Amino acid sequence: MKTTKKKLALALVVTMTSFSAAMANQGGDQAYLNNDPIDINGYVQEQPSVSDQELETVKNELKKQENAIIINKEKKKKYNQLSRSTEKLADVTEDMIEERKESQETIDRYNKKIDCLMAEGFKEGCEEFVKAPKKDEVVVQQAAPVVEAPLEKPAQKGDNFGEMIKVLPYTGFTTMISDNETLEAGLLGGVKVETNINSRFSIGIGFNYTTMSTEDFGGNNYLDPGYVDYYQSYYGGRDIEYSNMNFDIYSKFFISKNERFRPYIGAGLGYNRNTLKYSNNGSPNPYYNPGSSSQFYGYNFGNEEVSSSSVNVELMAGSEMKFTDTIGANVEFNYMRALGGNLSSKNGINRLYAPDQQRLEDLSDELTEANVLSIFAGLLIEL
Repeated sequence: MKTTKKKLALALVVTMTSFSAAMANQGGDQAYLNNDPIDINGYVQEQPSVSDQELETVKNELKKQENAIIINKEKKKKYNQLSRSTEKLADVTEDMIEERKESQETIDRYNKKIDCLMAEGFKEGCEEFVKAPKKDEVVVQQAAPVVEAPLEKPAQKGDNFGEMIKVLPYTGFTTMISDNETLEAGLLGGVKVETNINSRFSIGIGFNYTTMSTEDFGGNNYLDPGYVDYYQSYYGGRDIEYSNMNFDIYSKFFISKNERFRPYIGAGLGYNRNTLKYSNNGSPNPYYNPGSSSQFYGYNFGNEEVSSSSVNVELMAGSEMKFTDTIGANVEFNYMRALGGNLSSKNGINRLYAPDQQRLEDLSDELTEANVLSIFAGLLIEL
C-alpha cells in the first residue's frame, strides 16, 4: 500500500515538472514572436511602410508648420536687427544734416566775404566785412510831435469811502398818533454824523431828544375798582410829562449826483428810551389839611413814573442843499414805528399809594406802538 502511494506521488511530480517545462517553452516562443525580427547580420529590419493619401497630407501640413515656425523665428530676429539699424541710421542721418547745414553756412559766409572784398566801392550788406565810408550829411532835427494825452474824467467828490464827513444838527416837530392819543412834541432836537460809501450812498448815526406833555382825563369821576380812592382828577386831570431819547443808525441813497441839490431817501434802525411821569406830584392842597401836600379831599398824589425801552424802524425822505463847499442846509420828513412792544418797563411803585400808575403804564404802551411823524430842518456842515 505504501509502495503504491509513493509511486503515485512520484508520477504526479514528474507530470507537473513536464507541464511547467512545456509552459516555459511556449512562453519563450511567444516572446521570440513579439520581438523585432533580426536579420542574419543582427540589424533590425524596417517594418513595411503603410500609408494613404490623408496620412500623407497630414504629414506634409505638419512639416510645413514646423518650417513656418523656424522661418518666423528667423524673421523676428531680422526685424529686431532692422529696427535697431533704422534707429542708428536716423541718428546718423540727423547728424549728417546738421553738419551739412553748418558747412553750407560757413561756405556761404566765406563766399560773401570774398565777394565784398573783391567788389569796387562799398556794397550794401558788407558792413560786417568792410567798413562803410563816412558821408558828409547835414543833420536836420525835427521837433518831436506833440502827443495829446486823453483827457481823463476827474473823479467825482465822494466816490471814495469816507471821503466826506458831515455833521447835521437839526430841530423840528413831531406828532405821535395812536388809537386814542394824538400828541405833538414841545421840543425836538438832535444831531447826525454821517460819511459817504460812494457818490450815491452814505451811512450815519444819530441822536435826538423829544419832550411833550398831555393831561390825564382817564380817571375823572370814576371809582377806582382796585384801590381805596378815586383816580386823581384834580380839576380836570393831572399833567403828564413825556420824554424820549432815540439812538439810530441809518443809510441814505441820493437820487441825484448834483453837488448843490441832492434829494435822498433812506431807512434806519433805532433804540428808544421813554419816560412818563406826572408833573404835579406833591402839589400843595390848601383845601384840606393844611400842611399836607399829598391829600386832596381823599384823592392821592403818588410819585407815579414809567420808564420803558423799545426798538424802532424808520423811513426818511429829504434833501441836502449846499450853499458853499462846507456849509448847507438839510430838510427831512421822517416816519418811525416800534418793532413790537416795550422791551422793558420799570416803575417799582406801590399802586396803593399811587393809583394813577396803571394809567401811565397803559399810556406808555400806547405811545410805544404809535406812528411817529416828524419834520426836521437843520444845518449841514461838511468837514
